[in-house]
Amino acid sequence: MNELIFWNLVRSLNVRRASNLIKTGTSFLISALFNKYFVWGKPSILTIEPTNICNLRCPLCTTGSGDMERANGKMSLETFENIINKMGDELFFLLLYHQGEPYINKHFLSFVEKAKAKNIYTTTSTNAHYFTDEIIHATIDSGLDSMIVSLDGVTQDVYEHYRVKGKVDKVIEGMARFMEIKRQRKVKTPLIALQFLVMKHNEHQLPEVKKLAKEIGVDRLLIKNIEVHNTQEAKDWLPQNDKYRRYNFDGENLVVKNKSKKSCSRVWLSTLINWDGSLVPCCFDKNGDFELGNINAGENLDQIWQGQKYNAFRKELNTNRENIDMCRNCNQGLGSFIFNWKTAKKQTEKKELFPILEKPNLKS
Repeated sequence: MNELIFWNLVRSLNVRRASNLIKTGTSFLISALFNKYFVWGKPSILTIEPTNICNLRCPLCTTGSGDMERANGKMSLETFENIINKMGDELFFLLLYHQGEPYINKHFLSFVEKAKAKNIYTTTSTNAHYFTDEIIHATIDSGLDSMIVSLDGVTQDVYEHYRVKGKVDKVIEGMARFMEIKRQRKVKTPLIALQFLVMKHNEHQLPEVKKLAKEIGVDRLLIKNIEVHNTQEAKDWLPQNDKYRRYNFDGENLVVKNKSKKSCSRVWLSTLINWDGSLVPCCFDKNGDFELGNINAGENLDQIWQGQKYNAFRKELNTNRENIDMCRNCNQGLGSFIFNWKTAKKQTEKKELFPILEKPNLKS
């Protein structure tokens, strides 16, 4: 969350939104503690996918690799207005990105403007290949709070090894121009966070990207690890420095670090709506394998949120998280410090003492 402006986020809260956030948060904690599913309130956080089309072909991305099984498309202005009119009063945080490059959708900045008209904190993520002066000024005028700009190399050969079809000079020049225009206009937003994904082929350029970030004057530098799905991808892409790996990998076995999470708050506090109006649990569901409903199919948002499919997913997440494919590659959520009543009951029946509760891993 280092790409966010904390006080802007806080200012997007009002009594109604704060009350809703307390309801959703409380229902999650009680559900996690007692292996039940209580759902109070409505989503406080929303991710919207402007499009799943991209100009680049990144090998580990579902869109870029060609592994996207959903139809390609762009969200219409009507669909976005429908969402924001029905959900906007409870939302305080909107992420306008998922798969694809947001600026490819011609309505993208209109989406931002409509969200900001309701005082919703709005952020996005881009590969920065569309930063003309006109677009930069329009982005500032839209009221966008923050954005992530991906730059995974400072030379063309290193950059395009992952950002296939990308031009590193275009990204660097676009970021520099964006910061220059911000200074000229004396504005603080959007906050620009340069993001560097550490991989085997680019980890040696970490010192250079830190130097570049200072020279351009970006607001933040985010050093992130990558997601892989099998041992071959691990061999090809994981950096040598274990500090920047999200996995324990010995060449054969690939295990997510800090993966002993009992539950996850995302399906109580937030949801994700794809470009076509389909709802999925979170950003790990790239292909819509766990579609929970579709607002363009005449389904009511409240009915979807409180519906059988959503609650069945919540129940499975709380009781058998390891059974959910996409959750096995995720280390988000709350861990073993949540009391496991089932284990405790079995131990009591065996006349054993309750186990000492572990403290949460604050590094996860």
